[in-house]
Amino acid sequence: MPQSMTGFANQTITVGDWNLSIECKSVNSRFLDLTLKLPDVLKRSEQQFRKIVSDKIVRGKVELAIRLERAEQSSDASINLEKLSEMKGALDKVIELMPDARAPTALDILMTQGIWVSDKLDVEALNKECIAVMPGVVESLRNHRLDEGARLEELLTERCDGIQAIVANYRDQLPELQAAQQQKLMDRINAIDVTSDDKRLEEELVFLANKSDVAEELDRLDAHLQAISDALASKEPCGRRLDFLMQELNREANTLGSKTTSLVTTNAAVELKVLIEQMREQVQNLE
Repeated sequence: MPQSMTGFANQTITVGDWNLSIECKSVNSRFLDLTLKLPDVLKRSEQQFRKIVSDKIVRGKVELAIRLERAEQSSDASINLEKLSEMKGALDKVIELMPDARAPTALDILMTQGIWVSDKLDVEALNKECIAVMPGVVESLRNHRLDEGARLEELLTERCDGIQAIVANYRDQLPELQAAQQQKLMDRINAIDVTSDDKRLEEELVFLANKSDVAEELDRLDAHLQAISDALASKEPCGRRLDFLMQELNREANTLGSKTTSLVTTNAAVELKVLIEQMREQVQNLE
């Protein structure tokens, strides 16, 4: 089943006096681009977090953010005086360089990460619990991406059906169009009122028929549509393959338009390009 690269998942867990708020979101990217925003106490587990994400997500710009906050019913805590002193030095430097900058309020300072310390901050327990719940968060993100991928698959299938209908309709009209083209040429020759060379006329008709023959393009369009269907049915990521197939579909539509000998052919090529462009935009969202 195709998987979108757009998704979101979150979860909050409580460990002792602390709440861990985990958010994982992803958007489009050519490769897996993983960014982690972790509190200092969880940075020791960064490599494990990366492995958990990369085991389930192949492509996309993924951001994993974890916030550490004291629980409302937590026990007494004290201010981290060392951290407060560092902040004061930094604020003095900011005021020196930017005297017009707004000074933070006492509440702003108290809400700064790391300003509170507690004797009950169990770093090992925080890391252990976070690692334990992370696979579930990533699986939730993946399920969101799969749901979005299912909707994109419906859109792509609908447009493939539209392309198939255009190809079938044009193929049905092709003999009539070719006959009309030949008749048009004969009428022009007859209108000149000169004796024609039957052999040369036959050669010109053959040349014209070969030049305007679009059977190969129509067959390749059918083959590409089947390849798209196979890719969507595959259990493997299909975004890159579908992106390539969109280029191939567009190439065949352009060739069909260049061989136009009637308004019917021109309209068919234009309709094909509209549907292909709509598909191309959706394919960019698939893993």
